[in-house]
Parts: sequence; C-alpha cells; structure tokens
Amino acid sequence: MKLARLKVLSVGEIKAIHEAALGILSECGIKLGSPLMLDLLRQTGAQVESRGQTIRFPRACVEEALSRIPPKFEVYDREGHPAFTLGGGIPRVAAGHNAVFWVDSETGKTRPSRVADVEQFARLCEQLPAIDVLGIPVMPQDGPDPQASLLYGVKACVENSRKPIFFSTDKAAINRGCIELLRAAFAGDLDRHVYGISQLSPTSPLFWEGSVLDAIRDTLETGVPLAILPEPNAGVSAPYTLAGLLTMNHAECLSGLVMIQLLKPGHKVMYANSWTTTDMRSGAALVGSIETSVCRVAGAQLARHCRVPSHTTAPNSDNHAHDEQNAWEKTYSLMASVGAGHDLIVNCGMFATGMTCSHEQLLMDAEIAGMARRLAAGVEVTPDTIAADLIRQIGPQGETYLTQDHTLTRLRSDEYFIPDLAVRGPFAAWKAAGGRDSYAQAHTRAAELAAIPANRPDARRQDALDAALHQAETASAGPA
Repeated sequence: MKLARLKVLSVGEIKAIHEAALGILSECGIKLGSPLMLDLLRQTGAQVESRGQTIRFPRACVEEALSRIPPKFEVYDREGHPAFTLGGGIPRVAAGHNAVFWVDSETGKTRPSRVADVEQFARLCEQLPAIDVLGIPVMPQDGPDPQASLLYGVKACVENSRKPIFFSTDKAAINRGCIELLRAAFAGDLDRHVYGISQLSPTSPLFWEGSVLDAIRDTLETGVPLAILPEPNAGVSAPYTLAGLLTMNHAECLSGLVMIQLLKPGHKVMYANSWTTTDMRSGAALVGSIETSVCRVAGAQLARHCRVPSHTTAPNSDNHAHDEQNAWEKTYSLMASVGAGHDLIVNCGMFATGMTCSHEQLLMDAEIAGMARRLAAGVEVTPDTIAADLIRQIGPQGETYLTQDHTLTRLRSDEYFIPDLAVRGPFAAWKAAGGRDSYAQAHTRAAELAAIPANRPDARRQDALDAALHQAETASAGPA
C-alpha cells in the first residue's frame, strides 16, 4: 500500500479552524483596495460596506462558492498535449519562482540573476523527470526594463521548455503580459486548456491590494487558473500560534476563492499556502522552519475539507549555503508536502528564504523530490512480489537470487529509486572517481544537461512571443 497521508489535525480541529474563518469572513470581513471590485461584488449580492471598503461573506455565500469550484483539472504542455491532472491524487512538483539572486556555477559567488540563467534553468527542468511544472525561477536583473523583469523570465522559460508554467506577480499589467506570453507560446487554446497558472496573494492581515484585484479580474477573462496564496507571518501579520496562523491563512484564502466564484462560477482555482514563522531572536521570516512544515500538512487537510486542489511551497530552506541545513530543511518541507498530498508543490531550485537560485540546487531538489515520491509510493504487496514460492524453491543457503528471472525482470522497475547525484559505493572507488560530493556531482550533471539543445517553439510562435513581450513592456511602463 501507499504511505498513509500525513495528518496533524483531527476532524474536529479542522472544523474548528474552518468555523473560526467563516466567523471572521462574516463578522469582521476583508478590506478591498478596489472600488470597482467592491461594486462588482455588490452586484452579486455580497454585503459591502462602502465607507470602510470592507466586504463580508455570510456562511451560505462561502459554502455556495466552494461548491462551484472544480475539484480537479487537466494541465497541458506548451505543445497542447495533456501533461497531468491537478487534484487527481498525485502530487506534482514545480521549480521555484520569483527569486532575485543567482549562485554563479563558475565562481560560486552570489550575484544578480540574468536572463541566460533562466534559459539554462528551463533547459534543465525540461530534462528532469521529477519536475512537472516550470516556475519562473528569478526576475532577471539584466533586462532593458527593470519593471518588466518577470516578463523576461516568462519568455525565457516558454522558449526553452515545453512544461506547464507557474507564475506570480502583484501587478495587473505584468500579470496580463505573462498571460499573453503564454498565449503566444501555447499551441492550444489558452481559454479552454490550462497551460499556465497565475498565483495572486492578499496582504495580511485581511487586505487585498487594488492592483492584485485588477489582476484577478483580468485573469477571469481567460481560462487561466488562479492559485490564491496568502503569506501571513506568525507574530507579525498573524497570530503567533500555529492554529492562529492557519486560521488567518484559511480566512484570507477563502476570501479570494469566494470572490472568484462570485464573479465567475466554476473558474479553476487552487487553495494555496506559504506562511512564514518568525525567529523572534532576529526578526527573520522563516520558510524552512519545522513549524512551517507542520503547517504544510495542516494546509493540505484544510484544502481537502473544502474539496479544492491545493498548492504549497517546498522544498524550502532559509540557509544561504548548499549545506546540511539546506538539505534537512528541504527534505522535511518536501516530504511533509508530498506526504500530506498537496497537488502542486513549488520551489525547487531555491534557497536563502526564496531569494536565491542555482542550477545545482535545482538538481539536488529534483533528487529530493524523487526520493519523497518513492517514500510516499510505499510497498506493492502481491503474491508475485511476496515471492514465497521462490523463497521456498531456493530454500536455506540455496543459490543466489541475483540470477533469478524474478530479480532480472525487475532491475529497471520503479520499485527502487535510482539517484542521479547521490554518492554510493566503496570509499576507494569514490576517491578514484575524483571524490566529488553531491554539490560537485550536481555541478557536473547540470553542465551535461544544459548542453542538450532546447526544444524551442516554431517560428510563428517565436514571432508572436517577441510581439507579446514588446506589447507587455509598453503596458508595464504605464500606471497599471
């Protein structure tokens, strides 16, 4: 059987958090920074207080909205081919997104990110079976327009990988530009088929920025799903207790899901979470603490309670180096996410609290992802795999199992995870091969994969991408 899903909340505790969030939404409400959104929601029958720009959602409104959300949806690759189903019970892993800095593979030093880094990152993701979705790893700093940095990252990704895209911004014009770049690259119909997912976030506590609400409205004019990802910070923008942090995240996420369903019933959405805890000794916001991983398990449970596909961030680390702390924080966070059954898990390739990426980190994270999936897959138990007849046939001190057909036919099965980077075998053999650690192995492997030519869009779509970028650059320079 498969690994049982991880749980940290009882049925009663889930209901208590959900009831508390419903009370917050109906009695306290959410503040919206967009008069237009307030008017649109008022037309749906929602309770709006114009003076305080506050909206309240009665329990019945929330329950009706949740009932309209598709529990799963198909995702397609750049060429218009079905890739996988989100919400189908299989966790999907994505590269991280929206960092700023890069660890240079040649010098080992951290520097501002470049478009060329993203291009190589996308080519690596294309070759890594553990990576299902391509997040935009950084907002490259060497583009001609600093305000359009995310757009350069999106274009670099869709030009160098066929995998589905995940992106996030807090600016309506940039969100529109990202969608148009996806439309230009996609061989299918972006209004009918899912190729990209837009992540948008409220501002804790209980507030939605006007530009983000504009981006929600724009996205609802398309078929692009929305991942609503609150980012409350324990003890700063949310209660310090984990239960309070979960309740704040739940209320804010529900507010976004409800608004979307009021405006466009049935639009595809994801229940997302990326809270931070706080190191009160330094004031640092943490994404790799063990408490954030406890909350990842709880977040998956709350999403299932609402019957909504879920997304979280992992593997995460707050360390600035590729070291043991990096490895243990990333392993705990990714295993918690996979084990809890999240549908989309985003952040491979990132570290330093999500501020930095490296090609080596991407490959090491892909290996962690493969191991986490293998652990979650559990043990297949059938008469054939038990092999009692074979055990009796060979008997005590019998011949080796090494040459048996039962062994030989399974050498390339998925029962055993075959690592790409891990150091295995005798010390002497490792030393003779150069004595390279996992980071050095990742460095060499990244160079090998980067040498594989990119699978680029055809000339027509390439021209459309160039035109879409130019139009988006022009729009991003305006007030929106």
